[in-house]
Amino acid sequence: MTLVYVAAAWTAGILLAHRFSPPWQALLLLGLAGLIGWIGWGAPPRARLALACLVALALGAGRMEIARPRFDARSLATYNDIGRVVLEGVVAGEPDERESFTLLRLRADHLTLPDGRTLPVEGLALARVDSYPAFAYGDRLRVTGLLETPPEGKDFSYRDYLARQGIYSLVRRARAVRIGTGEGNPLYAALLALKRRAQRVIGEILHEPAASLLTGILLGVESGIPADLEEAFSATGTSHIIAISGFNITIISGVFAGLSRRLFGRRYATWVAIGGVAAYTLFVGASAAVVRAAVMGVLYLLGKHLGRETFAPASLSAAAVVMTAINPHVLWDIGFQLSFAATIGLLLYTGPLERGAEGLLGRFLSPEDARRVVGYLSEALLVTLAAQLTTTPIILHSFHRLSLITLLTNLLILPVQPGVMIWGGLATVAGLLWLPAGRVLGWVAWLFLTYTIEMVRVTARAPFAWVDLGRVEGWTVGAYYALLALLTWWGSQGTQRQEILLGRLKEAWRGLTARLGDRVALSVSVLLLLLGTIAWRTLPDGRLHVVFLDTGGDTVFVRTPSGREVLIGGGPSPSRLLDRLGRRLPFWDHDLDLVVLTHPDDDVLAGLIPVLERYEVERVVVPPLTCRTHLCTRWEEALRGSGAQVLRGEAGLRIWLDQGVLLTVLHPGPAPLNDGVDFNDNSVVARLDHGAVCFLLTGDAGPAVEGRLVAEGAWLECDVLKAARYGDASATTKPFLDAVDPRMVVIPAQEGVPYRQPDRETLERLEGREVYRTDRDGAVEVVSDGVGWVTR
Repeated sequence: MTLVYVAAAWTAGILLAHRFSPPWQALLLLGLAGLIGWIGWGAPPRARLALACLVALALGAGRMEIARPRFDARSLATYNDIGRVVLEGVVAGEPDERESFTLLRLRADHLTLPDGRTLPVEGLALARVDSYPAFAYGDRLRVTGLLETPPEGKDFSYRDYLARQGIYSLVRRARAVRIGTGEGNPLYAALLALKRRAQRVIGEILHEPAASLLTGILLGVESGIPADLEEAFSATGTSHIIAISGFNITIISGVFAGLSRRLFGRRYATWVAIGGVAAYTLFVGASAAVVRAAVMGVLYLLGKHLGRETFAPASLSAAAVVMTAINPHVLWDIGFQLSFAATIGLLLYTGPLERGAEGLLGRFLSPEDARRVVGYLSEALLVTLAAQLTTTPIILHSFHRLSLITLLTNLLILPVQPGVMIWGGLATVAGLLWLPAGRVLGWVAWLFLTYTIEMVRVTARAPFAWVDLGRVEGWTVGAYYALLALLTWWGSQGTQRQEILLGRLKEAWRGLTARLGDRVALSVSVLLLLLGTIAWRTLPDGRLHVVFLDTGGDTVFVRTPSGREVLIGGGPSPSRLLDRLGRRLPFWDHDLDLVVLTHPDDDVLAGLIPVLERYEVERVVVPPLTCRTHLCTRWEEALRGSGAQVLRGEAGLRIWLDQGVLLTVLHPGPAPLNDGVDFNDNSVVARLDHGAVCFLLTGDAGPAVEGRLVAEGAWLECDVLKAARYGDASATTKPFLDAVDPRMVVIPAQEGVPYRQPDRETLERLEGREVYRTDRDGAVEVVSDGVGWVTR
């Protein structure tokens, strides 16, 4: 326990220095007094412990004072808020890629002021740049933008958040140009390159949203998870599933230890395993929670190597000292706080909860049955409850939300998380070596991931899944922890937890080894049955399925009667489009027979580029337009890399998608309208026929195109019309509507974005017809047998 007390004193020193900023002379005197007394005074053990804590207190305060920023003429932050500047520096970390932009940590070394002077500087800046072109760790950039001080919010201080990472400057409206490469650490650069490759492999072996969820769990990259799914995890209190935690580190250390023991012998196995844990920590981003788990994992490996049993509270304390010695500001990191609070909860309360549950069940069941039930509940429910006892106050104080359904959701999904981690990891490693092998293993991982996703979504939709408590004051949190500490001390008197847990583990081990073969056979049979059942249900049904996807953009998915798949259009959000597409494809299918680029606007290309990168595409229809934006350049690269056959999307192109299913392009002509300057009016307008049923897909065409098609007497009459331009009043004109005469109209729209919602005039013109909107109705599916059609 000595290390626990010393770590507590060290932490107290950091907190006191942060609050009062004592002079360094006082800290030096305090530390020397404690050190001299500890060395020279033959004091009893308790007094020596108190003196050691005094030294730790002074050292902790001193470390905080050293970490306090001090700006001078060479500090980048000194020049904040002076206007537009030019920065030169090196990308100092993994780029944080978001939906429509990328955040770069730039270690600046030169600054050009608005008056033209160039100065040498030091410091980190966070620059927000366009998603394309993409930059990498170690790139030297010249960044032009507004150098500003990070803002302070009412409930959240972005300035403090960045300061904890050593960043004191923001670059807004940034434009970056690469002027060099390879200036980072080559080992770290290689790790990041492997991580990006693993991320691409996961995207190629799994559909969304399973791919993004596995990427978050394995690699710590959560930016691709759809917003609605992320909200569902938050509402059900299961966001910890996504975060890298001690569970991941335990598996990684075990894998490295086992492999290195076979390859290098017992003498070097521990050191190879420690190196593997360190590499994985850097690999996934080295957040506070990951570093905490890694330090504890390393101490556990060292303890086993030296033949000494590790004491979990001491390991946790050592992790705290190491992390705060590196960066004392980590104490205010919410991830650090939750990680440590959860670990303390697991250490203190899992055992008492198990014993209490066993005693309660023992009133109704035999002791053996009670132990079996508790063994299951411990992993699925009691561990969650133990962690929530210590994390709930922090969550309420930080996020003001209490999940009422979290215990049920955790009970449903926690048992399958080892399957997610193990099968997902195996599929990723196999995919890195040979993609087809990764896809086959990914089928099993897909089962566990999809089950997790659906359980989270279902429980998140339950009434009163969560409540908003508003602001929770800090003193309330302090009072809760004080009461919890008192109750913990009271409940710990006279317990015999070690003997009970040891007996339970021995019994569980004997039961596992006795029935291991039967369990493996049963598990394999169940997995094969599930995969077979799901595969059978996703086979083609002999009908045409046309789905207007709710991507926030203009996206149509088509499955022909024999199972061929077509994607028409794109969307502004890559993660949302991939998520909606992944829901429609069978888990084993990574092929698209046809992709149609309606027009090369950013809100189409942004979602369509990742489709080419993740899926095997046979043919791509491209309109006869010239585009030179960054996204267009990226699209051309993805198109060349896909190896797909490129078809010119102009009037007269006819593609037989299946027997009796014909796609005909009606517009644009060989010569684009207005010399191709307006991409919208040169969108691909296509007619999809299946027997007697017809769909007219108008892309983003406006009134000029509609008038031209009507004047030319184009074959327009159709059952289902997809309205152009999100239902803007300028499109879907009355003459065009009369010519098409649709029974049903689908309007692609996006909730919460006014310019992507239909105008009142358009809705008035559509009165008397069946109208669907993807912002309100979600995905709209029309199923046709070639004679009639139904809507789902």
